[in-house]
Amino acid sequence: MINKVYVDDEGILQIWVVGDQTAESVREMGEKLSLYAAQLRSQGRPVLVLDNLKAMGNTTSEARKEVARIARSLDFDRAVMVGDGSAVMRLGTNLMLRAIGRSNARYYSALEPAQAWLTGQLKHKL
Repeated sequence: MINKVYVDDEGILQIWVVGDQTAESVREMGEKLSLYAAQLRSQGRPVLVLDNLKAMGNTTSEARKEVARIARSLDFDRAVMVGDGSAVMRLGTNLMLRAIGRSNARYYSALEPAQAWLTGQLKHKL
C-alpha cells in the first residue's frame, strides 16, 4: 500500500500514512495537503486534518523534520494525528506537536475521539 491524501465525504482532509517514511514521501504528502487545503479554503470550508498514523512504519530523522516543517506552515483550523497508542508514538508525537507550537493540533490513539474533537462534537472541553 501507499500513502493516501484525500478529502472525504464529510470534508475532512484525510492522510493515511502507510509503511516506512522518508523526507521525500512526507514532502509528497505535504504538497497534496497544501493543494487540498487551498481548495477547501477557496470553497469557504474549514480545513480539518486527520492524519492516520496507525499503519506507519519506520521514519527517518529527515522525514520527522519534514513533518514538523509542513505542520508549521500548513493552513488548517484543526488537526489530529492518530497513532497506535504506544508510549513511544504518544511521546514522540506530543513532543513534535509542542515543538511546532500549534494549539489546534492534537494526538489521539483512537479514531472516534479524534474525529469528535476535530469536528467540535466533544461535549466537554479538553
